[in-house]
Amino acid sequence: MKKSNLIVDFFKEITIVVIGVLIAVSIGNYKEKLDNEKYLKKTLLAIKSEIISSQREIDTVLERHLKLYEKLENGFVENEQTIGEFVSNSGGFQVASVKNISLRFFVSNKAELLEFELISQLLDIELKTTLLTNKMERFADFAYENVNENDEQVMMKFAYLLVDVIDGEQTLLESYSDLLDENKKYLSSRIK
Repeated sequence: MKKSNLIVDFFKEITIVVIGVLIAVSIGNYKEKLDNEKYLKKTLLAIKSEIISSQREIDTVLERHLKLYEKLENGFVENEQTIGEFVSNSGGFQVASVKNISLRFFVSNKAELLEFELISQLLDIELKTTLLTNKMERFADFAYENVNENDEQVMMKFAYLLVDVIDGEQTLLESYSDLLDENKKYLSSRIK
């Protein structure tokens, strides 16, 4: 009898330990879920805020570049101005300050919390941001290298590079709008 009582007591203790471990794991999972929700909420809010801020910045810069291109079409060659004079007289060109900080941080830490489609769109935006940066650098380098030129071919290349920058800005703005429109419901439900 004593052996059977030992076995029953052993199983009772094992059962108590297993139940305790299951409770601890459940509490840990619940806490992790809450922490992930808080993290997701803060990150999505940061991403949305950065996108809106970058959208405004690019919109302002795009407007300036469109005006620059319009002036370029209306008499750059006729006035025989150098590129430097033209840019200076037209108010210059500007580089948009685009932010992708929270995206990079989020993707490197807890990307599994986001839907794949949203991650894909965010990575596409990052790629388009890099392309815009490269286009802007190429445009600025060309403008600075040819600041004292007014040769027609140099001016044509200047115009082409400006159009390339404008295209990059418009493409990035479209991607921002698409992301915000397509994920409005998801972002709103997660950020509340």
